[in-house]
Amino acid sequence: MGLAASQARLLLLTARKSDLELRAQQITNTEMILAMQTEAIAKEYSNKLSNKDLMLITSVGVLNGERTQEVPVSYTSLTEAGYIPYENGQPVPEGKYNAGAIQELIKRGIIVLRQNITDPTTGQQTLSDIINITGSESFYDTYYTADDGAATAEYESKMAEIQVKEKQLQLDLQQVETQQKACDTEIDSVKKIMDKNIERTFKVFA
Repeated sequence: MGLAASQARLLLLTARKSDLELRAQQITNTEMILAMQTEAIAKEYSNKLSNKDLMLITSVGVLNGERTQEVPVSYTSLTEAGYIPYENGQPVPEGKYNAGAIQELIKRGIIVLRQNITDPTTGQQTLSDIINITGSESFYDTYYTADDGAATAEYESKMAEIQVKEKQLQLDLQQVETQQKACDTEIDSVKKIMDKNIERTFKVFA
């Protein structure tokens, strides 16, 4: 291989090496993005497992006695149990807030409850005093587990997808590194050939 051909080959190999370095950097960046996605998925999963429901303990008449029941705090559950959510002194219209919003507003003291009380003698209905979460033992938080199964399935599905992508990236990176080593070896070989060509040329004209 002549000096000019060796120089051209060296330029091609150098360009190839630069392309491989860029590809390796792109793979590394993609792995970092996947790592951030993994962290976000894990955080979302943790939030879904640790979400809580606000419950209301209330008494209901059973024949001549009473028993307690636990009512999930949502508009439908409260009204079915005889409670009316109030905001700024006015009943909250149905559909204005979802269950999560109602629970948050009750916790902040913005929404209070009043109960329809029926006089057993006259049958006349009256409203109870305001039931506020502040200082009340009737409210408590409990873990909401109904969505845990779906959250786990979604988490495992997303993580499996990311793991497949990570394995593919690792294979791609290994291929790139192998090609880089081969490229470095060939560059060294071409440089040796060029050195020998230069050395022979100087010997001829010496």
